[in-house]
Amino acid sequence: MSSTEDFVLVTLLTLCLLLFAAKIGGELARRFGIAAVVGELFAGIILAPTLLGGLHVMGMQLIVVNDEVKMFAELGAILLLFLVGLETRFADFTKSGLLATIVACGGVIVPFVLGYALVIAWGYPYKEALLVGAALTATSIAITVKVLKDIGRFQTKESGILIGAAVIDDVLGLIVLAIVLGLVEGGELNLIDIGIVTVQSVGVWLALTIVGVFGIAKLIDRLCPRKECPRMSGIQGELYGPNSPGIHCILKCDGTQEASAIALCFSYAYVAGLAGLAPILGAFAAGMTIAETKILATIQDVTEKINFLMAPLFFVVIGTYVDLSGLTVDSLIFASILIALAMVGKIIGCGLPLYVMNRDPARAIIVGLGMMSRGEVGLIIAGIGATSGIFSNEVFSAVVLMVVVTTVVTPIALSQAYKRLKFTTPVTLPCISDEECARSP
Repeated sequence: MSSTEDFVLVTLLTLCLLLFAAKIGGELARRFGIAAVVGELFAGIILAPTLLGGLHVMGMQLIVVNDEVKMFAELGAILLLFLVGLETRFADFTKSGLLATIVACGGVIVPFVLGYALVIAWGYPYKEALLVGAALTATSIAITVKVLKDIGRFQTKESGILIGAAVIDDVLGLIVLAIVLGLVEGGELNLIDIGIVTVQSVGVWLALTIVGVFGIAKLIDRLCPRKECPRMSGIQGELYGPNSPGIHCILKCDGTQEASAIALCFSYAYVAGLAGLAPILGAFAAGMTIAETKILATIQDVTEKINFLMAPLFFVVIGTYVDLSGLTVDSLIFASILIALAMVGKIIGCGLPLYVMNRDPARAIIVGLGMMSRGEVGLIIAGIGATSGIFSNEVFSAVVLMVVVTTVVTPIALSQAYKRLKFTTPVTLPCISDEECARSP
């Protein structure tokens, strides 16, 4: 057997085992009422080359995380952020309002400062401190939304503020990541570099988003088939079928819009990479572009199916980077403090502005707790730190543990808070939109 064939077989075996383990871990996690991503992470940790993955069977190591496996994981991160973008309408920013914006800014600034200060105080380099701070700014709203729906509080005023703030937080967090990566790659830290990188990062992301939302999205709606537009046979006026393209549609080939949307995702990721940003930023902007089109439902359906494969693979590969054998008492103490600051940072950063502006402690606590979960975005940042060599094993393991704990604790804390806190004060918080206000109790 040639070395090339052997290399391919090793990669195939690794992908096979990691995918099986990810789905088994996710299934077990869901049966215990925990987010599937936690089980996928733990599956990767167990199959890391430093643990079970290092075993040899018939002369072949079970898990070898080579460059090809890492490439699949990176594609998973890009497609995952594309899906997040598909769920984020550009119009949501105009509807979120001043209060949601202030809450989001507090949820970015306070955790970043706390994370950066802790890492510097522990004696780690400032590059690691910047990236840890960026990881703490992240918020995963998916778990929070599910909890709100399950307990029947999704259409309340506090949920409107929470969701609006989370949308803005996602964008701000990704911009912070772009700025941090630019500073890390640029060398020494100074105010001029911070200003230049900030302007470049925000400018490039805004340019991609605006061109997409106001240009490419309009073009897509003119070219791509729309399933809701029936095609008439002509003389008899009979319908060809509910899935046939309309008579005004230019593109008739099946699958054109799906393939074009994924191509747009990759092209935006490429352009973002060329501009010195994280490719996931481009993928997020591409998703927001498609979110403005009439083919959104079709693209969401396809992207979700792709992510059934790619997202678990990303999370399980990230888990393989965790080396538990290298953890010491000092690193466990560091991880515990980081987890505590990650929770407190969101509760104070998001809850305090809400309390100051509305004097409603119960809803301030709810919003702060709802913003705690870092989820997939925090893991993506951790993965960037690991693959780029910026994170040491101790810091990387601490960040992964922080993501896991906040992801597990958030739904539990949110549910308990609603049970224990009594909402007796009048509901005076502004809604995201008039439509939301009309639906809110």
